[in-house]
Amino acid sequence: MIERCCVYVLAGFLSVMLFFAEAYPDPAGELTEPPEPGQIPVYQPKAVLARNGMVSAAHPLAARIGVEILRQGGNAVDAMVAVQMALNVVEPQSSGIGGGCFILYYEAAQRRITCLDGREEVPAAARRADFLDSQGRVVDDDLTGGAPVGVPGTVAAMWEAHRRWGKLSWPKVLEPAIRLAEDGIGITPRLRQSIALNRSRFLRFPTSRRIFLKPDGSVPEIGEVLRQHDLARTLRLLSQHGPAVFYEGEIARDIVRTVQNASYRPGKLSLEDLKRYRVVERDPIRFSYRGHEIVSVPPPSSGGITLGLMLGILEPTDLASCKPGSVEEVELLARAGAASFADRNAYLGDQDWNPDIPMRRLLEPTYVRQRAKIALNHKSGRPFEPGRLIEGHFQASENPREGHDTTHFSIVDNQRNVIACTTTIEHGMGCALVVEGRGFLLNNELTDFDLDRESGPNALDPTPRPRRTALDAPDSIGGKRPRSSMTPVIVFRDGEPYVSVGSPGGVQIIGIVGQILVNLLDHKMDMQQAINAPRLSSRNGPLELEALYPQRANLVRELERRGWRIEPLRPLYDVWGGAHGIRINSDGTLEGGADPRREGAVRGW
Repeated sequence: MIERCCVYVLAGFLSVMLFFAEAYPDPAGELTEPPEPGQIPVYQPKAVLARNGMVSAAHPLAARIGVEILRQGGNAVDAMVAVQMALNVVEPQSSGIGGGCFILYYEAAQRRITCLDGREEVPAAARRADFLDSQGRVVDDDLTGGAPVGVPGTVAAMWEAHRRWGKLSWPKVLEPAIRLAEDGIGITPRLRQSIALNRSRFLRFPTSRRIFLKPDGSVPEIGEVLRQHDLARTLRLLSQHGPAVFYEGEIARDIVRTVQNASYRPGKLSLEDLKRYRVVERDPIRFSYRGHEIVSVPPPSSGGITLGLMLGILEPTDLASCKPGSVEEVELLARAGAASFADRNAYLGDQDWNPDIPMRRLLEPTYVRQRAKIALNHKSGRPFEPGRLIEGHFQASENPREGHDTTHFSIVDNQRNVIACTTTIEHGMGCALVVEGRGFLLNNELTDFDLDRESGPNALDPTPRPRRTALDAPDSIGGKRPRSSMTPVIVFRDGEPYVSVGSPGGVQIIGIVGQILVNLLDHKMDMQQAINAPRLSSRNGPLELEALYPQRANLVRELERRGWRIEPLRPLYDVWGGAHGIRINSDGTLEGGADPRREGAVRGW
């Protein structure tokens, strides 16, 4: 009963505007009648089962497109490209070709897992001073305009993955998104809310205003049709010419022109920055938890290492005996989160810029045991100091500006190839700047750097340096990549792929993914239950608890009595994340879950 109540409550946070709509798109993409007063629609009430292939994504149309690609003989990589391009159309606030991504791919025939880093980079001419006012303080609105735009990496990463592993042609996997952009989509409650929140930013840029707002500058209503003809033409060019047109051709020229001539806070992105961009193949992060091998992404994402340290601290505990959502479980999760984030904030960044910091040592068994002993005996609520990984002092940096509007999707095909892909344009609607004539938003990823300090492991440093692991040019150079919290994960059981999962949520991503794994591996929940469950975020500061916790007020009082500081609930952040995952059960069936905190959906066949 509690689980069912949680699902309905969390759906209510997202769907409150539906009570005022005349019609809205249902999970199958068709218009339905509005709910009766007092009823709350639920996108994904229980786990979905399938036998052949499955896609779990943040929008039902994107999930449907991915499964259709699988049905047509495509593999997980083909479906990944199709889903990402479709999300650019239906969920433009969260990801797209103007942003970056991390891809984990398990290739069943070779029994090999590969990590592709498609993270954005700093333009060579960018400087920290670009984000400061006359008093040397970070400007109030550093999220908007051309200045925070990093070199996009998603197109290059999708192309590289498809070049290496795709079965269907590149034009074929882009075609569904092109049709979707041309035909138009219905404005959903979440998309309308994001447009409304960014209306004042869109009004700064004629290109953005023309696409997302009505002619009078007002916000379109739920159910109105959004057609994106410029984006359709852009995707058609990509379909015909591949990434060269994006990084060196006419799209590249329009990106640079848009950034440098932005009417508000123009930036310094150049054609040379785009031309120099390279996808990087990195060794995945691997660690064990409860007899399972967990594989995730390495720096410049802090996700894999921090998750490994967090779960390593929890390994010696008896979490399974704790009731989910109890004060005992919350305290264990909070201690593990705070201790691991103390290290994350001090040591993790772009490993190509910090070769003297042995970041992977944070997962050495001796070090993890030391941190576990400290964490599990630490005074409740007291901040943790970073462990002594190396000599010298590093000031912790939390990156408070890290955006929440990333997206994640998981895919498994009938050959049991597995994708876990987390992709972003940083904050909701990125920098709010649409490329002139091209129809897509650009990221504002440079705000992920520590702009409050001159130096340190995460300070903005634009000087190009060698990227020895660049796929097509080992001696290539590139700009620094900002620290990320993206944490796509593939779990292995007895050497076979078991779970693909991930989430958006900014710095909360790592804890979200960690709690889902605890729910699956300790509490034996199914995939949907593990995603539905209430979440906390513990980052070595005040403890955050979602509004979804049963008897939350009593829980807060008890935690405060034990010494924890609790962050008050904030409008729009009472729930967070948008997790999507697939589990491969022992009988071979696929079990998918999608986050009702967003408009997530699972499709299988």
